[in-house]
Amino acid sequence: MKVPTCKEELKANRKDEQGAAMVMVLLVVFLLLVACAGLILESALNSANVTDAVAEQQAYHAAESGIQRTLDVLRGNVPPNPLLDSSESASHLNNKIDYSKALALATSNSPGDTSTVPRLSRWVTYDGTLTDRIPLGPNANELAYSIELIDPDNAGSLLSFQMSANINGMGNSYTFGSGGNTATISFVSNSVTDLNTSAGSVNTNLGYFKVATTGSGATLPDDIRFVLDFRMTKPYSALRSIRGSIYKGTFTNNSVGTASVQFDSIVNELMGCDVTFPSRTLNLNPPNTSGGNTTANVSVTGAEPIRILVRSTGFGPRGASKQLEAVVRKSLFDGLRAPATLMLVGDTPNFNFSPGNSANVAYSGEDVAIPNTIIPPVGTTNDTNLNTVWNEFNLNGSGFKGDLTGLPANVNDELPAWLRSTYNLDSVVRALREAAQLAGRYFPSGTNPGHFGNGATGTGITFCDGDCQLSGSGGGILISTGKLTLKGNFTFNGMIIVTGPDGLLRNGGGNGTLQGNAVVAPYDPNNLAAGFMSPKYAITGGGNSTMVYNSSSLNNGLVAVSNFVLGVAEK
Repeated sequence: MKVPTCKEELKANRKDEQGAAMVMVLLVVFLLLVACAGLILESALNSANVTDAVAEQQAYHAAESGIQRTLDVLRGNVPPNPLLDSSESASHLNNKIDYSKALALATSNSPGDTSTVPRLSRWVTYDGTLTDRIPLGPNANELAYSIELIDPDNAGSLLSFQMSANINGMGNSYTFGSGGNTATISFVSNSVTDLNTSAGSVNTNLGYFKVATTGSGATLPDDIRFVLDFRMTKPYSALRSIRGSIYKGTFTNNSVGTASVQFDSIVNELMGCDVTFPSRTLNLNPPNTSGGNTTANVSVTGAEPIRILVRSTGFGPRGASKQLEAVVRKSLFDGLRAPATLMLVGDTPNFNFSPGNSANVAYSGEDVAIPNTIIPPVGTTNDTNLNTVWNEFNLNGSGFKGDLTGLPANVNDELPAWLRSTYNLDSVVRALREAAQLAGRYFPSGTNPGHFGNGATGTGITFCDGDCQLSGSGGGILISTGKLTLKGNFTFNGMIIVTGPDGLLRNGGGNGTLQGNAVVAPYDPNNLAAGFMSPKYAITGGGNSTMVYNSSSLNNGLVAVSNFVLGVAEK
């Protein structure tokens, strides 16, 4: 019998292990296949994610393009198509966009646009197939944006106001005559709450004039002045004084003779709200007709919003979309302009007003751009300075030799917020200085600009930190913290602000024209608590000088500090 060796015995004992290596190989291969499949899947998902991220980024940039395009439209760089007023040119004020027009369906959108939201389709072209978007290339499916404008303050929809009156400086009632024979003219004010102006112009009234007599009545020997204060309480707090005259006449129980009410301006604007009388003349009823009451009927429009919320949705490839919202502020001045063509802000002790006493000078408060709109040609902030102005114009005597359209007035109650204090004005001046520096139009003391904005378009900003001389053609906004001298031939379209103690001087020969308005409001920036100093304005020499109100020039000038983004949020 053969005894097996150890080697043979081990070999015999491992017969059951045959094929194990194959199993191990298959297991390892399976694991490798799983790992490879996972790697392939991860690579595919990562590629898709990267691709989607690119599409989303493209949609984001498309949304940004929508905001930038909206700003371009709001800044007046794009004409409407079709024109809002086909009888005027594209550059006419009637065809210029404002926030009210941008937010109203009838003006924001083109005729035939069935969209229920304002989206500027009159100014930008939407796709012919995908009509909800504006393409940024040949395929609106790949890259496009849509625009929606929203009034965040609901400013143009509801209007509230209160009225008050002052007749001949005697409050809301003025009595004349003697003994038992007198006549009284009073104004009974109206207050209106939440008048719906969303559809446009709405009819209402400011109150009514009332005539009453005792005995045989009395004669009003001279014309008298009155002021009706239209105080807006909603959507903003602001005031516009509506001025006029009551013409002289004999008042009895059944007649007012030749007496009538004459408004200085048919159209009175405040924060974009137009208060419009049917006529400049209002014929008064005598006591025996309608109880002596004569209603001051007007049509009013909603106020213009000072902010717009722009909602821009960007579209990218593969259905990607991003939405951005931006709040855009209308202007650094919030729609409130100076209430007079030449605004003289300040105290009395050193007040100087020399308007020139020749036929070669003219001051006008009648708006060149909007017919039947008249503001005071010269405004002061106290009655003492106003009396000086009237005396210099010889309005209390033989009359002014030059041309004067409208009457100077104390407009202190109408001052916009930025002119109510030295602190407010200094804040605006510092903002204008920064804007000028960014635009490369800042000139320190001792230097004089070579030009003043764009005279043709009335745009641009120029900041003179010290004395400054203006000649030639210019436009936009001009600020001088020293003395501003208008010299020789010059034309300026826009707004001038002078804060230096030496004020505004016009001298030399030549022809000078300012269309817009000028503000002289001197103060010491190092001592704001001292308040405003005495304003100075003078014309010397024999040159022609014309200063006329032009709201269109002002609007063009304010482009330099308007339509700026307060913030952007991704939704």
